[in-house]
Amino acid sequence: MSTKVILVLKKTSCRRESKSEKCMRREESDMIIQRIIVVALLIIITGIILFMMDIGLFSKVIIKEREIGPFVLVYDDHKGDYKGTAKVQDDIYYRLINQYNIETFKGFSIYYDDPKEVAKEELRSIAGCILEPLDYAKIESLKEAGFKIKELPKENAAVTEFPFKNPFSIIAGIIKVYPEMNKYAEGKGIEQTDIMEIYDVPNKKIMYIKRK
Repeated sequence: MSTKVILVLKKTSCRRESKSEKCMRREESDMIIQRIIVVALLIIITGIILFMMDIGLFSKVIIKEREIGPFVLVYDDHKGDYKGTAKVQDDIYYRLINQYNIETFKGFSIYYDDPKEVAKEELRSIAGCILEPLDYAKIESLKEAGFKIKELPKENAAVTEFPFKNPFSIIAGIIKVYPEMNKYAEGKGIEQTDIMEIYDVPNKKIMYIKRK
């Protein structure tokens, strides 16, 4: 065999090996990319599931009839989209703490209309803060200052509690609690009236109350 033929065969063999190495590298690179994608998807899915658990979407709704109250509500009227009640609560909270050194730990809203039956701009509600018993002595001075005060007596009501971790918990509560509360009211013959939500910040829970 001539020297030229040997050189040509060696070059051809080298090219084949070079192509084979490139293919192997590409395959390894593709596998690494696929693994990264799979791991990323698993992390995202796990994160979504943990987030849904955190805001309460997997929480079981247990409704019981029990005694609640009494409550002293410092509130303001609201008409329109129920989303606006959050601002009403914040306004009253900061007025109480900044102007009168009264700190409250529970916000509330009472919703009078069904959004499925009443136009958004016509929805009626009240919202504000629940006064702590230590501040009951200041009720008259608050009335004189122009605050609206409503006293709810101790009474029996249908009640359920839901985790309150962040604002998304309120949305989760609407999805989970309201259908169950309506079913419970229908089954027990409770009139479909207003529903009250109490946002208990220290205990990280929302109380949903259907009064009789």
